[in-house]
Amino acid sequence: MYRVLLFLLTPAILLKIRCFQKKYSHYRTKEALGFWPSVEADLWVHCASVGEVLAVRPLITQWREKHPNHRFLITTMTPTGAEQVEKIFPFAEHRYLPMDWRFSVKRALKRLTCKHLFIVETELWPNLLTQAKAQSMRIDVVNARLSERSFLRYQKFSIVSRSLFKLPDCFLAHAKEDAKRFESLGAKKVLVTGSIKFDLSVSPEVLQDNWREQLGSRFVWIGGSTHQGEDEILLSVHKALLQKVPDALLLLVPRHPERFEAVYTLAKQHFDNITLRSQTPPDQWSNFDVVIGDSMGELMHYYQASDLAFVGGSLIPRGGHNPIEPALLGKVILVGPHTFNFLEITDQLLQVRGAVRCSDAEELEKVVITFAGKSSQCYRMGQAALRFAEKNQGAVTRVLTEIDFR
Repeated sequence: MYRVLLFLLTPAILLKIRCFQKKYSHYRTKEALGFWPSVEADLWVHCASVGEVLAVRPLITQWREKHPNHRFLITTMTPTGAEQVEKIFPFAEHRYLPMDWRFSVKRALKRLTCKHLFIVETELWPNLLTQAKAQSMRIDVVNARLSERSFLRYQKFSIVSRSLFKLPDCFLAHAKEDAKRFESLGAKKVLVTGSIKFDLSVSPEVLQDNWREQLGSRFVWIGGSTHQGEDEILLSVHKALLQKVPDALLLLVPRHPERFEAVYTLAKQHFDNITLRSQTPPDQWSNFDVVIGDSMGELMHYYQASDLAFVGGSLIPRGGHNPIEPALLGKVILVGPHTFNFLEITDQLLQVRGAVRCSDAEELEKVVITFAGKSSQCYRMGQAALRFAEKNQGAVTRVLTEIDFR
């Protein structure tokens, strides 16, 4: 069934590879097809894209402290992920993960000498897992999470999915609910270690640059990691906000770089005074109503610059993105109704009054306008979010205790 589906999707996969090749000069197409240069590593870490690369930073840092002579291989699917690997982990080898055709994966792994694979989040490619086990690799799925929605999809094809979930040696799950789902799908061993994303430390560069200070006393809010269908809503909300708070600033940061230009064009239809991060430094943003965040790896900078943080992917049925990042910066967090990707974390943030859920665009508008006039409330709720994030740190230590070359 999977082979048939993969065959049917081959034209779309090849088109995606071609798009990467045309847009990113450093994209190594041969590696995506399985033509790897030889590589030896003590630990192979697979991160799908930018978010996973940033999330795994504290884990790799602590691993290197314990094993300073170990060699690292880090794979990504995307060129933007590769850029972050080069920036954050200059000591590591990087390869593009081959597309999950059996012949591509087999060809690549023949060029690899390694006995331990970390998969960050739940990036389970059947041919990758099968070939890794054929080479006697230990496979640990770190920061493993599985939404109810994804669980139900896997359950529909349980004959296939049970064999898939038996391949990893261990799932180190976000939370108890995730663990139960993995166990129901046939996972051999599941441990609850919490989210390593709580252990993400705020980069000294973010605090030193201090974009917030450069923006003065004006009210600043962010739409972070937004998707199509959300940008229009946030721009509409901001237009209403400007009628009440004329000097308010919206930082609109699309999730995917291929949407930067489209979101900029959309914003120009609503506002005259807009700019791109790539064209205007933060100390000149006072001249604009909207700034489009067309840069990668700077999301924490954007959150630091804001008084109020809307976390994208939650106004549409995308499941929401990571609310821990703004929480670590002491920002009050807004989310939409769809947060199944981070359900337990979001619910806990709501309980400690570090976050507010907005059921629709109308409610989001009311909440944003309300917070724009209540800086002390923003501060109190932001501190509640920060305390929650700090209280839940320590997952990296628990992960390393469980999987450090047992």
